[in-house]
Amino acid sequence: MATKHVFSGANLRARRKTAGYTQDSLGQKLGTRRTNVNRWENNQRSPQPPVLLQLAEVLDCQVGDLFEAVAE
Repeated sequence: MATKHVFSGANLRARRKTAGYTQDSLGQKLGTRRTNVNRWENNQRSPQPPVLLQLAEVLDCQVGDLFEAVAE
């Protein structure tokens, strides 16, 4: 069975909390709104590639850490 990697809001939430950010403070750090962070964490939207790079830098992780493997 093939797998694909998709953005994981749960992984983002866990990384954000571990790093000590609120949704609001992370949004400010990224130059976006808290509502965007909330939508990403609830898998309503996925961040654009440049934002993924920023997230990884701010949260001190690899971009791949923000994804999860799912069966196709």
